[in-house]
Order: sequence, then structure tokens, then C-alpha cells
Amino acid sequence: MKQFQTAYHGKEAFRAAVSAWQSQRASMPAFIHLFSDGADPADLAAACEILDEIMPDVEYAGASASGCILDGRVTTEKLVVSCMILERQDSFIHSGLFSLENGDTASFREKLRETLRGLEKVKAIEVITTIDTIPIRDVCRIIQEEVPEGIPVWGGGAFGDNHFKAFLFKKGTALHSAGVLMTFIGGSDIHVQYLYVSGWKPLGYPLKVTRVDGPVLRELDGQPAYQIYQHYLRIPNDDHIFYNALEFPFAVEHENRTLLRHALSCDQEGALTMSTQIPEGSILHVTYGDPDTIMQDVMNCARTIADFAPDVISVFDCFGRKTFWGGTEATREITPFHQIAPTYGFCTAGELIRWENSMDHHNLTLVIAGMREGAGKEQKPAPARQETRNSESTMSMVNRLVNFINTATAEVMEANATLSLMAITDQLTRIYNRGEIQRRITERVEKNKERPDGENATSLVMIDLDDFKKINDLYGHQEGDEVLMRISGLIHEAIRRLNANASDGRWGGEEFMLMLPGMTREAAAAFAEEVRREIETLRFEKCGKVSASFGVAQALPDEGADPLVGRADTALYRAKAAGKNTVCQAAE
Repeated sequence: MKQFQTAYHGKEAFRAAVSAWQSQRASMPAFIHLFSDGADPADLAAACEILDEIMPDVEYAGASASGCILDGRVTTEKLVVSCMILERQDSFIHSGLFSLENGDTASFREKLRETLRGLEKVKAIEVITTIDTIPIRDVCRIIQEEVPEGIPVWGGGAFGDNHFKAFLFKKGTALHSAGVLMTFIGGSDIHVQYLYVSGWKPLGYPLKVTRVDGPVLRELDGQPAYQIYQHYLRIPNDDHIFYNALEFPFAVEHENRTLLRHALSCDQEGALTMSTQIPEGSILHVTYGDPDTIMQDVMNCARTIADFAPDVISVFDCFGRKTFWGGTEATREITPFHQIAPTYGFCTAGELIRWENSMDHHNLTLVIAGMREGAGKEQKPAPARQETRNSESTMSMVNRLVNFINTATAEVMEANATLSLMAITDQLTRIYNRGEIQRRITERVEKNKERPDGENATSLVMIDLDDFKKINDLYGHQEGDEVLMRISGLIHEAIRRLNANASDGRWGGEEFMLMLPGMTREAAAAFAEEVRREIETLRFEKCGKVSASFGVAQALPDEGADPLVGRADTALYRAKAAGKNTVCQAAE
């Protein structure tokens, strides 16, 4: 592969550049990208006319951008055109433009299938979409399902703002404001290595999305979503919130991957309009962007691409990263790749990548794809390191402070988790204490009060060790504690085997309470009998064997937790009165 680039500076200069490309390619296959960052529509049309005239057999396609990449730099040029020339006759690059003006994803799926059936030896697919005007998550899912496993897919979103709408086009079509442009790259000896770079790192506590309406994130942990920015980062809710919050996007855990999402705006109620929808119930982290950390990730990616020895490199760089760096300063994260091989691409409104057999829509991501025909012609030199404030062997001040915050946060969270567990656990037996088992019984009974049958049934088993006071009096409290611990352990293991949703707790002294969801009184009584026999088999060093009495009750319609517990207690009293070491069921 070879690549040539030019910026459009009038018809004459562009005609000369295209004529030079044509002479270079002879009869070999070629493909042309046109990326427009607010270019005059007349200039875009003139460029297409010249391509049709001089290279009539060559396909071309393009999109709107938030910044074009020319000679490895983010440029202020309005229209950049890149020509990729292939060097093997059976290599090909074919583009397909799929309109989704009406959101018809079923039609998109069928047309994609048809296109793939008509192409052989597809090795990679570059995708450019209009992100905001199509159901992007559905499109990603369809691409994942229809494109054969193992084929790399990457790309980005065409950019639009208040000055111009996002658009896509290919040779012979008008501009599309809602669609998917797919470029199919193939041949017998096409090879691709693709990666993506984030660089933003998690900061502080995890947050749960508790209320969301489409792309509007309303609440985190039950509080207005904006509060996280106001309280911890002192970011004001004004016209600059997009730029101020850009350094602190949210990281969303999704199918074992971390996707970045950034805020576009905020209303007076503290609801954040996000770059894309975040599902309710998701767990988020605020993240931070540190230039040194980001560049270390970029350089690691560049070294991997250099080892692959590509001929040409495709670059899709989020416009949010461009804003983070400061306009053309985003060049610093693209130059390392251009030192390896010629680059082309643009600054996108969201990025797309298929990774580990899942197609995802990303934000604030740098997507890189190295391509070549045949074996690597030569080992590419490792890219020169970009200047950062600190050497690679040291951490930046920001990084050190964040590491301190995250470590302190983790320690506080661990301490809180321990305290929470202690608050609901009996310290001797290590099962639930009375307060917690009572809370669980009440919650379960109240939830199923109207129809407490079938899987909604709730049965209680109340257990009292027989003659426990004699054990303490004759053999001491240490022996008594040993009896309580071993029997509680036996009970705990028995209900774990029975039902993972069952609960056991120490009701007080030598009494225990079991809550068995989804079990009838008869089934609970049968289980209690098994536990009674197991207790009989235990042997203790001083007191020998012990026994226990059991009372069993099942919740009745409209019965509250307290009456249910009272009936189980009455059944237990009857078991004691019947001679102990037995199971009695409560009367209906």
C-alpha cells in the first residue's frame, strides 16, 4: 500500500495532485477519502468532479469532521483528501453507504448481508456513521452479528455542530445526514493490526445510575447527577460545563470493558445530557485525564503498531481529545503513528471498534488501525518519544495525587464494608444477628402478603437448644460458646445446601431463626427434621451430645411478620412441652 495526501486549495492545485496520484497508480486498485471540516460545499463538489474526471474508475467516500489529519497533524485545513493505492491486483477497497433516514435497522441488516455475500476475502471494515441521527447501539449490534467473527471493524462518527450538520457521502450519492458508511478492505494478502487508546483513569468512589431518560443522566446514587461535579470538582453549571467536565468523563463498565462517556450540557435541575445513553443500574466512575498518563498509553500503542510494520495507518481521534489537548495540540498523540507509516483520518464525534467480539460505541478514544499488503517490508522504527513534563520512570504530580486519593478511597470503602457487615452479624456465631434476620423476615412477608404461596411462600423454623443452661452451669461458658458456634455452623451449611436465598440468624441466647423462601410448612418441617438429626450426631468434649427443639410456621394471607413469628414460637413451645428434641408445626 501507498498513500498520498493533499489539502484542497483550488481546482488547479487539486487537479495537479490528483493527476500525480493517477500516474503513480497505473492500473492498480485505489481508494480515496475526503474529510471536510466545514469546507465550502462548492469546494467539496469541485473536488469530486475532478476525481471523477481524472480517476473515473476509483471509488471515493467521505464525511464531515471536527478536524482533519494531514501529514500526521491535526490541521486547520477545511478539506483534506487522501489516496490509498494498493499494490496487488486482487486487493480491493469497496464502500457501501447505508441510509437510515427513517431508522430502518432491519433494512440495514439485510443490505449489509447482501453486500457481504457479494464480497470475497474481506479482511477488515472501516465504519463511519452519523452518531446522533441513528440508533447507534442497534447498528453496533447488527454489525457485530452480521460481520463474520475475526474481521476487524473500527471507525468513528461524522462530526456536526451548530455550524454544519454531520454528513456522509460516497461516489455518486448526495450527502446523507443519517446513515452508515462502510469501507470493505480485502484481498488474499491484506493484514490489519488495530488498537484503541483511552488514557483516562478512574477516580474515587463507584457511582450507581439510579435515574436516566435516554441520553439524559438524571441521578447518581439518588442525587442529581451534576452534584458529583459541583461537590467534588467545583465545576460550575454554566456555558463552559462541556469543556470543564471534559477532563473528568464517566467510565461505564460494559461487558468486561470500560467505555468513556462525557457530559454535553446540564440543566437547572442538575440533569446531565450525555454523549450517549447510559443504562439505568450501570456503575460509573469519574475519571481524570492526565497528559503524561495519556501519552504513555499512546506510546505503548505506537510501539505495538510499529512491530506490525504497517504500510498505512488509519486514525480516528475523538474531538473531545482534541479539545482536551487544545485544538491542533492534539497532533502530539498522532505524530508517533505518522513516524511509523503515513496516516489519514479525522477527529470524530464518537468512535467505533469491535473488540473481543463485541462492537461498541466509545467516547474520548483514539482508534488506530495499521494496514499492509503481504509481510511487513521492513521493521518500522520505534516512534520518537513525545515530550511530557516528566520522564517515563516517574509519575506526574497529578498521577501521584490521584493514586493517593484512590488508595485512601479503597481503604475507606473496605472499612465501611466491614462496619456494615459487623452491624448485621452476631459476633459469636458469625451468622445474622436478630435485627438483621428480623428485618429480612419482615421485608419478605410484607412483599408477598397478598399471595404468600408457591414461590412467594415463606416458612420460618425457630430452633431452641434443649437444656442449654445446664451446659453453661456444669461445663462453663466456654463449652457453651463452643456448642453455639458448632451448631450455628451446621445450620448455616444446611440452609446453604437447601436454598441460596434462605437466611439464618441468632434470635437470642440459644435460639436460632431460619427463613426459608418458597417452601411450604410441610417441606420446612421435613428440613427441620433433617437438621434435628444432624445435631444429634454432634459430639462435644465435655457435654457429650446435645439436642434441639423446632417450631415451624408458614405465612398466611394478609399475615404480618410479628404474628408469623409468634406462631413459630408457639409451635416451638409445644415441641418443648412434648418432651423436647422434636419438630412441631404451627396450626393453620
